[in-house]
Order: sequence, then C-alpha cells, then structure tokens
Amino acid sequence: MKRWAPYPFVRITLSFIAGILLYLHTGKEFRYSLELLAFFVALYLVLYLFSRRAKTVEANTLTGITGLMCFMAGGMWATDMHTAANRSLHLSNLSGTPAYYVGVVNDYVVQKPGYQNTVLQVEQVQVNGQWQVAEGKVQLSVPHDSNREYELGYGDRLLVKGAPLRVAPTANPKQFDYRAFLANKQIHHRHFLQAHHFQKVGSDPSNPVLAFSIYLRRNLDALLKESINERREYGISSALILGVKDELDNSIRDAYAQTGTMHVLAVSGLHVGLIYGVLAFLLAGFKRTNRQRIVYAAVILSVLWLYAFITGLSPSVLRAAFMFSLVTIALASRRQHNIYNTLAIAAFGLLLYNPYYLLEVGFQLSFLALLGIVYLQPRFYNLMVFDNRILDRGWALFTASLAAQLATFPLGLYYFHQFPVYFWLANLLVVPAAMGVLYSGVAALLFSWVPLLGWLLFKLHFGLTWGMNEFNLLVNRLPQAVINGIDISTTQTWLLYTLLLLFILFFAFKQLRYFALATGVVAILAVQEMFEIKERQNQRSLVVYSMRNATAFSFLQGQQATVMSNAALTPENYTFNIQPYLWHKGVQQAAQHTFVSAPSEGISHALLPDSNSLYVWQGKRVLVVSKPIKLQPMQNFEVDYLLLTQNVRVKPEELKPFRFKQLILDASNAPWYLQRLRPQLVEADIAFYDVTERGALVVEL
Repeated sequence: MKRWAPYPFVRITLSFIAGILLYLHTGKEFRYSLELLAFFVALYLVLYLFSRRAKTVEANTLTGITGLMCFMAGGMWATDMHTAANRSLHLSNLSGTPAYYVGVVNDYVVQKPGYQNTVLQVEQVQVNGQWQVAEGKVQLSVPHDSNREYELGYGDRLLVKGAPLRVAPTANPKQFDYRAFLANKQIHHRHFLQAHHFQKVGSDPSNPVLAFSIYLRRNLDALLKESINERREYGISSALILGVKDELDNSIRDAYAQTGTMHVLAVSGLHVGLIYGVLAFLLAGFKRTNRQRIVYAAVILSVLWLYAFITGLSPSVLRAAFMFSLVTIALASRRQHNIYNTLAIAAFGLLLYNPYYLLEVGFQLSFLALLGIVYLQPRFYNLMVFDNRILDRGWALFTASLAAQLATFPLGLYYFHQFPVYFWLANLLVVPAAMGVLYSGVAALLFSWVPLLGWLLFKLHFGLTWGMNEFNLLVNRLPQAVINGIDISTTQTWLLYTLLLLFILFFAFKQLRYFALATGVVAILAVQEMFEIKERQNQRSLVVYSMRNATAFSFLQGQQATVMSNAALTPENYTFNIQPYLWHKGVQQAAQHTFVSAPSEGISHALLPDSNSLYVWQGKRVLVVSKPIKLQPMQNFEVDYLLLTQNVRVKPEELKPFRFKQLILDASNAPWYLQRLRPQLVEADIAFYDVTERGALVVEL
C-alpha cells in the first residue's frame, strides 16, 4: 500500500475507468447505477466513521477500498448519464416515423468533394402531423455544388424533410465499424440530404465561444490556402497547425502513417507540448519571485489556450492544454507535483466530462504515449551519455520516440495492423521539422498583415513543409518500410501490455518472479499463434462482398486468396472493403482478377455464350449473371451460388429452370432495381440473399 501512497489520483482514475468499462461491457441495459453509487457512498460514510473510532489498519484499508468502489460506481453512473439513447425523448425511442425535424448544427463542417458532413442536434420532430420535442444527433451529408465555400455553419438551425435512418452495421467482415465509431459520439442516425430537402431557418449557436473559435479557424485556414499554392503542402500545413484535414492528400497521409509520424498531422498533445516546451525554456529564469511566477503561469496559460482556441477547441488539444495547465499551475505555486497524478487528474476530468472519450483511439494513444515518455524515456536516455550537444539532443529525441512507440506498440498493431520499421529514423527528423513548420506557420499567420515579413515567413513555412514531406516519402520508399497485415485480437493486445508491464517491473525491481510471469505470457502467445497457424492452413471460404456499384467476391484457401471483380478495384475500395477480412485470415496480399482476365490456378472459369461467367472452385459452382439469360441449363446441372449483378434484366420465371442452392443479389444492383425485384422473387417463392440489406455473404467451407 505504501507504494501506492504518492499516487492517490491514479487509484481514483483507475477505479473510475473500471466503472466505465464495467458499464460498457456488462450491458447498457443496467438502470441502477445511481442507486449503486448511493449505496457505496452511504457504506463509505459508515465505514469512515467506524475507522475513526477503531483506528486499525484493517478498518482504514476497508474504508479506502469502499471509497474506490464509490468512484467505480461513479464511472458507471457518469457513463449512463452520457448514453443518449437511454433517454425517453431520443430519436431511437420515437413512436412513429418523422416527416420533418428541426435541429441545430453543433459540430465542425467537414468539406468533401461534392458534399459536406456535419452533425445536427435534433430539437423537434413532426410525427403524425404533430410537432414534439425530441433529442439525438444526426450525421448530415449535404450536397455542395455552389461557389460558396461552406453551405452550413456552426449554429445554423435547419428544417429537414424526411426521417433520419439508423446507422447501418458494417457491410463486410472485419471492416472498420463506423456504426460503433459514431455511437461512441452518441450519433445513431444518418441522413443523406438532397439540396431541396432542407432549409436554413435561423442561426443559434449553443456555444458562442466555440462558434467564434470555429469562425476564426475557418478564416485562418482560408489565409493558409491563399498563401500556399501547392495543394499537398497546404493540406499538411492546415492539418498540422489548425487540425483541418479536409484537403489532406491520401498518398501523403499514407506516407506519414507508414513511417510512424502520423501523430504530427493530428493537432494534439505533441503540438501543445512543443509550444509549452519552448515557452517553458524561454521563461525558465522568470520564476524567482511570486509576481514573476504569476506572470510565468499567465503567459503560458494564455498562449496554450489561445492555440487551443484557434484550432477549434478540438478534444485532443483540450486534453493536452488541460494537462499542461495543471503542470504550469503546480510549478508556479511551488507545489510538489507528481506527473502521474497530473496525468490521472487530466484523464479523470476529461472522462468525467465525457466517459466515451475512453473509447477514442486518440485518447488512448495520447495518454499511453505520454506515460511511455514520462517513465521509459529517462531510463533509455541514461543508457548513453554524449558530450556533443547536437548528438545529445538527437539521442533525447530518439529515446522519446522509442518510448512512445513502445508504449503504443500493441495498440497500434490492434487498430492499424501495421508496424513502421523506420519510425525511429522518421521521427528523428520529422518531429524537429514539424516544430519548425508549426512555429513558422503560426508566425506567418500572426504577421501576415506585414507585407514583406509575412511573405518571407510563408516562404520559409512552405520550404520546411515541402522538405518534411519529401523526407517522409523518401523513408517510405526504403525497403521493408512497413510491416502490414498484422492482425491481433483484443486478448492478445492485453497479453502484450501485460508482457510489457512485467518486463518493466522486472527491470525496475530485479525480481525473478516478474521474468517468470513474462515467460508464461510469451508461452501463451506462442501457443495461440501455433493454433492460429494450424487453423489457417485448413481454412477455406467464399465471400461475396457488399460494394456499392461493384461486384466482388473472393476464394480463399489456406493463406492464399483470389479476388474476382467486374472491374479493377481502386486501392481505397480494396483496402476498406476487402483487405481487413483477408488480413484477419492471414492473407497478406490477394491475387486480383477481373471477369475478363484469367483467374488464378485452382479456379476454373468459363465465359458462357450469353456473356455470363461460371466459376468452379473446390467443387463449388458460382454463376455470375450480368447479362440477360439466353441459355437453358443442362438437365441435372446444379449451381451452388447464382449471383445477379449490375441490374441484369431477368424475370423470376427465367430462373426456374436453374437448380441452385442460393440466389444472391449483390450491391452492384441499384436500389430501384432491388425494390422492384425483391417482391417478384418473394411471389415466385425463390429464396434470396441481399447483401445490401444483410451485409456480405461469408461461406466457411
């Protein structure tokens, strides 16, 4: 217990997190979190009074444990309070379907080619001709084809025609779960609007401070776009300084992700830390008297929160600004502060404000990276001593990058399925370059009104940004720059963190038991891997994917796969829809063929006289019908899967002569076509599988 004594807020925050996780993973139907909190608070008060009288270690320990249980119950209660779908007025609980609804734009407007995305906070709905109060958030996609930069703005009140739809589940196996992502932001509905389906009826920002912050960021972004002519450099500059990623080039984004430097593009703790570090260095000698310390704290806090303000008060920047504010106040007041308690207070405050931050990847990675830097970096740094100042700075930067990468390594594998081999080299130059880009960009924005100085600063800013981009692309072209296709489970992620913790304990306390436990964890991971390899050797599957306006299916045997499609798949389409499942199955790269090209070995293909295709694989026959049927099947000829694609003109009676086990309608068919064909198939008593409604068809053989 004595070891935990200096870290009271760490215990409190861990208990609060345990309550959040307990609520999320034991079912959100639990409705007695407030009663549970009241019970533990009452029990704590009773035990506290008892311990004051008893004055024993056991009584104090029991009281302390009960106090932590109060925070755990508090975590459950706070999460329940922030779960919007639990409220009776939520859109999910309406008795009918809305014909119209009114709401206020309460988020940033994200600019995309041809449309804009934002979030509408619903206020009223019209159901059965009656208006009634309602709650809930709707993600809106609004067409954008005018000369105006933005169709909508924060605080705009809209009257919308139609009803929002529940966010659809993932269409393909192991695909990124966008529904869960939005649900963590309390968004459960989406609405794709046409230009004539909404009308702006006013403007009423719920938060004037945030409204002005967004307005300021938008104007600064326009100034960057006007001053930086190259789209690639402008996209990086806007993302790094302001957190606006609307025009970030996909190729350069991938390059940063694959070199382990994506964090410099996400306005977050790194940027706030860079600003804090320079200010703390410049004002280091300005803490001798009480008045100087007050000025020191005032200057740092003002600059930190001004930067948070111009970046639109994004959650990641608010997290970092809040944490560094606590450190600054502790230093200015000459109170002895423990960095772990400071991190715990920051985490507790943010999770109390919104417990669902815990599920955000950025929240998890930022705090783990900070923990790694705080604990591991000084230990790595002390392994070598350099007299040369430049080498010493480089070594400090390298050890900080190594510590952050090690602390986030299992989580990075779990979420991103890749490991950047040259992260140490990339971060060695990219982080200092990002510092120069950030400072020069902020300075250019501040002095843009000064004719010559503003021009020179923007030129310097552009040069640094260009150099940083080129270096990243160079590192990304090195052999084996990134290891892709790594797929680990949630259990394996926890085991990897357990292994990391056991090694840290072993080196910290030099006790063999920690090494023995670590060996046991390695053995568990090895056994899991052996079973996984054996299982993958015998796996066989057929998958018909759900891809809008396209036909694609895959044949998988062992760790080899072939993807067939009606046209060449774009890298984005393949990566988003197909690759996650294949990586999960241990397939690093599948062979890709179109219907007109010869498929891989082991797959027989016949192009029929009516231009339809028949595939035979592992004794399974797949008939792909994309043209009107003009042939009659031979007697006793049976097809396992008959796939109707590309709005093919076919009548149910034309399918009667075919013997098939399953009829499949894929997503290359238009909605109007499916709406017309489904009733006809039902009337003809032909069972079918519609991937647009039920998701991809996965057949494990």
